Amino acid sequence: YNQEARFRVVCPAMDPKAQTSTKRRRSENTEARIVVEHGFAMAEALAIETIIVNADPLDVAIIDSHRGANTVLWLTPDATEFPIEEDDRNIALQIPEARLSRASRVQLGLFLAVANDHIGHSETVLCLAGGAGSARVDSVLIMNPRRDFPWFKGTQLWAEHARFRTPEFARILEIALRFSAEGREGKPIGTIFVLGDLDDLTPHLKQIVLNPCAGHPKKSRRLHSEGFIETVREFAAMDGAFVIGPNGVVESAGTYLDAPARKVRLPLGLGARHSAAAAITATTDAIAVVVSESSGAVTVFQAGKTILTLDKS
Repeated sequence: YNQEARFRVVCPAMDPKAQTSTKRRRSENTEARIVVEHGFAMAEALAIETIIVNADPLDVAIIDSHRGANTVLWLTPDATEFPIEEDDRNIALQIPEARLSRASRVQLGLFLAVANDHIGHSETVLCLAGGAGSARVDSVLIMNPRRDFPWFKGTQLWAEHARFRTPEFARILEIALRFSAEGREGKPIGTIFVLGDLDDLTPHLKQIVLNPCAGHPKKSRRLHSEGFIETVREFAAMDGAFVIGPNGVVESAGTYLDAPARKVRLPLGLGARHSAAAAITATTDAIAVVVSESSGAVTVFQAGKTILTLDKS
């Protein structure tokens, strides 16, 4: 104890809190190492070639030291700053930064991996995952897109819908996840995004209010403009949908989707927004993304069906 400076110098080795924290980190590192080691052993035993890794909260060095000849898809929110050099065996797959549940992050990674032709519809992959911000691997999942997910069964989704591979769809998904996580006043922002050809969509669109996007230059209405996102956040307070053209320009907001919903069958618990989104995709060639105001779940619709649902952490 220094009387003049009036502060106490504590040796970390003697500080009970520091000791507890150090022990916890060592224990978690040991757990992660064992999970990774056994995960790769399972992949070898099952002849699984591709590993999907949730790279954001995980120890990349541990995983890289235990790998064999596997191809590893590293899920990361920023591929440009990823610590592993990309090659045929290391692919950084960028996913939107959002606090998703463990299962949702894996589903999103699998969805994007198939959409970008990194894995086949019927290919079995092994996934190493951890909780958001947990800084450790704690889960091993063995998945096959066609076997485990209804959105890959009996459909030529990827052959017919190049839009799933576009920067525009990725950007819409990113914005939807941000609206779910950040919301407004602590609550998710409920809204619909429709991505499609205007000629195809126009017969099924009606304006609830005057279109607030009308008359503004296209360059100021692009989804990729970071400054425009706050405008979209404010417009989302209105009922109706955002209609986005293939070039990523928001053509209208507050738009009523007037498509017949007679043949649409939705899971229980989904409301009017989801019904409208399913109907417009059943009637046209568009893709729709819905943010639930009640739960914050983000749902993707195509051909009148639920393609992907992402739940908050």
